[in-house]
Amino acid sequence: MAQILTLLFHLFLIYTLQIQGSSAVTDVFVKTGDDLILNLTAEIPSDAIIWSWKFTNEAIVTFINGSKSTVQKSHIGRVDVLDEKSNVKLKNLQKSDSGIYTATVVVPTAKTLTQYNVTVQDPVSPADLTFTCAFISSSSYNLTETCRADDSSISTTLRCENEICNQEGGERRSVTKSSSSLHIYKLKESIVCNHSNQVSKIESIENIETHCIELAKKRNITIINITRIILAAILVVVFILTVVIRQCKRKTKPEEVMYEFPE
Repeated sequence: MAQILTLLFHLFLIYTLQIQGSSAVTDVFVKTGDDLILNLTAEIPSDAIIWSWKFTNEAIVTFINGSKSTVQKSHIGRVDVLDEKSNVKLKNLQKSDSGIYTATVVVPTAKTLTQYNVTVQDPVSPADLTFTCAFISSSSYNLTETCRADDSSISTTLRCENEICNQEGGERRSVTKSSSSLHIYKLKESIVCNHSNQVSKIESIENIETHCIELAKKRNITIINITRIILAAILVVVFILTVVIRQCKRKTKPEEVMYEFPE
C-alpha cells in the first residue's frame, strides 16, 4: 500500500511540474527607447496547438499551430514577430513596459515556457564633482571631494602631506533616490565619481593637482610675495625713520658760538 501511495505521489509531482513548466525568471534591464528581443528558451511541446507571449497575464502575441501569428491590437506597431514560431521584438520600450513577460502554452495544457522580468530605465544624469580645501600648514591640507547626482551626494576626504594624498576610509558607495549608484574613489592622481545604473554609466574625473596641490603652490607663492612686500615695506619705513631721526638730531644739536678777541 505504501509503495502504491509513493508511486501516486511521484506521478502527481511529475504532472504538476509539467503543468507549471519552468518557473525561472530572467531579469532584463533595458534603456528607455531601446528595443528588446524576447527569445523562447524552452522547446514548444509537439502537441501544442496555441501558445503566446503575455505581458502581465495579457496576451500580446498569439501563435496557432499551422497559422500565422496574431499581434494583439494593444501592441500593433510596438511588437515585431521575428519568426512564426516563438521569438518577438519589443520596440521603443518605455517605463510603463516594465513587468513580467511570459511565453506560455495555452492549449491543450497550460504550461509556462519562458519568463522575463523586464525593467526599463532612463540613462543616468551627469555627476557634478566639487572640491573643498582645508589647509593645516603650508605643506599639509585636507581635500574633501563631493559628487552630486539625482539630488543625492557622496563625499570622501584625502589627507595630503607634501603633495602626497591618501584617501581616508577608502572608497565610498551610495544609492541615489532614483536607485542609481554613486561611487567615488581615488585612482592614481585623480578622483573618480561614477554614476551608474543597470543600463548606463557616466564618470566624472578630476586631477587632484589641479585643485589643492595647485592651490597650495599658488598659496605658497602668494605668502612669499606678501612676505617680500612686507619686508620691503619694513625696509622703507626703517629708512624713512632713520632719515627723520638724523634730521631731528641735527636740529637739536647746540650751535657753536663764535667769540672775537680784541687785538
